[in-house]
Amino acid sequence: MTRPNILLITSDQQHWDTLGVSNPRIQTPALDRLCREGTRFTRAYCNNPVCSPSRSTIITGLYP
Repeated sequence: MTRPNILLITSDQQHWDTLGVSNPRIQTPALDRLCREGTRFTRAYCNNPVCSPSRSTIITGLYP
């Protein structure tokens, strides 16, 4: 069994409807294709309202 390729894209201060896949008035063809061909999480929750501790948790799996 081959190992999967994982690409994690994170951004700062981006609202959920700023991608074309969620908003037909916005054109983001490359990101839309990634959403169609990969896995898209539509219900995600963060452990901390500040971005740095949340990113640390994603990377390490540990609470800040």
